[in-house]
Amino acid sequence: MTAVIYIDPAAIHPVINGVWHRARLRGIPAPGQGITMLCGASAAASFEPSTQRGVPTMCPRCDSVYRREHNIPQQHTRQSR
Repeated sequence: MTAVIYIDPAAIHPVINGVWHRARLRGIPAPGQGITMLCGASAAASFEPSTQRGVPTMCPRCDSVYRREHNIPQQHTRQSR
């Protein structure tokens, strides 16, 4: 019997030096495979349990590109309620 674990590549957020990024992934990268983030940063893929992650911060450049591509207002242009 097999237990299948489904992973959505759109929900993968690589973390580099405590900063999480967005990338256009078509699948799960192999360990050591190069990944280029929306902001242009590149790194090799590796996998760790989420308990070792700490509290990452978001890459503002990746967020800006993602918002522009998905027609989501930029953080600095949103009005408070």
